[in-house]
Amino acid sequence: MVLPFHFRRRSLVPARYTHKHLLTLRTDDSSRSAEMDNSNDYAIRESSTSVKIFRNFKEKSGGLDVGFQAEGLTGGVLLGVKGQGGIGMFDWDTGLLVRRIEVDPRAVYWSESGELVTLACDDTFYVLRFSRENYIAGLNNGEVDEDGVEAAFEVVTDVNESVRTGEWVGDCFIYTNSTNRLNYLVGDQTYTISHFDQPMYLLGYLPRDGRIYLADKDVNVVSFSLSLSVVEYQTLVLRGDMDSAADLLQDIPADQMNKIARFLEGQGNKELALKVATDQEHRFELALSLNMLDIALEIARTADVEHKWKIVGDAAMAAWDLSLAQECFSNSKDLGSLLLLHTASCNTDGLRRLSEQASEAGSHNVAFSALWQLGDVDACIDLLVRTNRIAEAVLLAQTYKPSRAAKLAGKWKESLEKGGKTKVARIIGIPPGAGIEGVETDDELFPEWDEFLRLETEGGVKSADLIDINGDDGEAGAEVNGVSE
Repeated sequence: MVLPFHFRRRSLVPARYTHKHLLTLRTDDSSRSAEMDNSNDYAIRESSTSVKIFRNFKEKSGGLDVGFQAEGLTGGVLLGVKGQGGIGMFDWDTGLLVRRIEVDPRAVYWSESGELVTLACDDTFYVLRFSRENYIAGLNNGEVDEDGVEAAFEVVTDVNESVRTGEWVGDCFIYTNSTNRLNYLVGDQTYTISHFDQPMYLLGYLPRDGRIYLADKDVNVVSFSLSLSVVEYQTLVLRGDMDSAADLLQDIPADQMNKIARFLEGQGNKELALKVATDQEHRFELALSLNMLDIALEIARTADVEHKWKIVGDAAMAAWDLSLAQECFSNSKDLGSLLLLHTASCNTDGLRRLSEQASEAGSHNVAFSALWQLGDVDACIDLLVRTNRIAEAVLLAQTYKPSRAAKLAGKWKESLEKGGKTKVARIIGIPPGAGIEGVETDDELFPEWDEFLRLETEGGVKSADLIDINGDDGEAGAEVNGVSE
């Protein structure tokens, strides 16, 4: 099926006979043809060893010394001759080999400036930058070998995708691929515009509309928006012309700013990306990566979601901003981090608040740890009792609070008997001073209990220096930990 129009470069023109069509009238079916960008020069492959260049339908003298078997031709700024697993790029005017490139492209796409070229192979496409200045300098300096001038081309990037159709718009390469996606590439970054459930073919781009036009095999035409100002901005950034890019930024639609921000981030310019981004999630990520905690905190306060508070808190801890970390961990209810923070900073008020907060949240382990760091043995025992950990409460009391051990042991024994564990209950000894009606104490099992109570009243074992820290070598320590030798 023939379309009523076809795309050539960046504008729609009516279908008409050009020298491309006329070539088929003056050459047989086995010949291949290619044209130069100015549409006045073209080439035909008469055989695998003969390639001729024409200008205005007149053959140029000298022909083309290919040097290998020509299997196909491609047009553009340079004449491409494919063959023997590679492609040779030849100068239209002189017929000299500019450079042979050892890839076998199915298609070649040149940018309008003639500076960039895409070599689309079966499963990869390569983007090269052509420098005519380097080519001429190489010719003048005698830097020409059998493959041409090496400095004429440099590799910009290679992408592991199979190009189905493509076109350059400025320094932006728009293409459809074998996985039915419409992508565009700027520099070495690729961006997906749309996905399809069938193969689509690129017709072209209209700057007037700012839209890309595509068609399927049944010639159903669809279009997608691609802001030319966005492409121009990306091109200026890639060229390093940040002043011109800044002037152009005001012309970019607001709904395209997030795309610009992603592009700038990909180019490593996160500070500018943060300024232009409008998506709060992206701004949050950028602020954290730049360690701009004030901006990240503002976003976290606005969003007021736990995971954002947690992330900012971790960043604040890494930056030793303890007050900010405390605010963030409190809002994120990150009790474990608060425990670490208050313990490390010896914040007794914070530990007290944390124990209450953890108890209300049912995080009894954190509550116990906070109380333990405070040295509040009574509160630790009460917490164990409230959580029905009476056995642990008895053992803790026996070690650190003997005055409470007797009553707790009595309650423990009573709970075991109620639970039908009478054998276990019988072997539990009750220290003196239980004061529970009907419960007999086992004083004979605790002969030193009065001493335990005395030490508790006096504040436990007195501390002493384990080593001589006063430098008094003449006097040996008479006591160790308060106990006379």
